[in-house]
Formats: sequence, structure tokens, C-alpha cells
Amino acid sequence: MRASLREPRPGAQWTGIATRLGERLLETGAVDAVLAMASDPADPWKPRPVLVTEAAGMAECRGMKMGYAPLLALLEPARARGFRRLAVIGIPCQVYALRALEAQFGFERLYVIGTPCSDNTTTERFHAFLELLARHLREDQAAITYLEFRADYHVELRFADGRTKAIPFLMLPLSELPRDFFPLTCRTCVDYT
Repeated sequence: MRASLREPRPGAQWTGIATRLGERLLETGAVDAVLAMASDPADPWKPRPVLVTEAAGMAECRGMKMGYAPLLALLEPARARGFRRLAVIGIPCQVYALRALEAQFGFERLYVIGTPCSDNTTTERFHAFLELLARHLREDQAAITYLEFRADYHVELRFADGRTKAIPFLMLPLSELPRDFFPLTCRTCVDYT
């Protein structure tokens, strides 16, 4: 299924439906925990896997994170804590790996909430790209709160003051980046959400 909330949640990447589904599963007792990504306390762009056990905790999982993330590293700790019913919010490559591993963990119930892929790179490389864009646009990098490579061949930027900008891909200053800047990590997606 594909869905969105009518009214976006504050801090959500799009509408916040993925985290709302996680909240709802916790509120109704359908799961013991939700495995999702939150932002690193030192860097709001950097993903950090978390096991959320209270519905209110899903709010910290809203919004965009950029960079590789070891989401499934918390499957063993979830099992060790006695969680039998688990929801996992993940991108396609994480879901694919989860499906390959799920039988060995023996969870009573496993709900999977898939989200579209984020751009595969390290958080450090993302910061370098963001700094390049900010310099190119003569903007303060710290004021950029959102970046998305859209299907319409534009990069959307959102700013802390509410402004947005859409930059055509062909107008990006990519020639200023080293040739190997964007690693070819995702050659094929075998489980696209």
C-alpha cells in the first residue's frame, strides 16, 4: 500500500506516515518495540538506530537522515530484551537484509514499514555536498533543514525560515566534486518499496 497523512506531522520528511504507523502499533500494543532511525544527538543529519518502546518516542524518528545506517544491528539487542513482536521502519536494502535474517530471530510477529531509499553515501560526504550547495547558493549551510533528490530532476532544499528552493540537477555544481565523491553502492535494488 502507499499512503500519506492529510496533515503532515511537524519535523516529518514528507507527511510522517511511517512514524505515525509506528506510533499506532505501539499505542495499540500490537508490537513491543519499533526499530527505526533517529538523528544522532551531535548531528541532526546523521542516522542512529533506536528501539522505540513508547509511542511518543517515535517523534524523534521523524525527518530526513543522510548516510549509511546500521539499522539491523539492533535486532539481536531487541531479541535479548525479550521483544517478541517488532516493527521495523527501513529503506529497501535494509528490508531485503531483514527478510534474509528474520527466520533466525524467531520473532512472533514482524511488521515491516518500508520507506523510499535515501541517497547512499556517508554522512561526512553528505555534509561536504551540502556545504558545496550552500556556497553555490550563497546560503548559510546551518539554515538548510532538508534536502531531497526528487523524481522531477530537481533537488529540493528547505530552510529554517520556511523558504524552499528547487534546483534542477543540471544546475548543481557537481563539477566541483571529486570524481569518486558519490560511491556506487546501490547498483541494483532488489526490494524497492
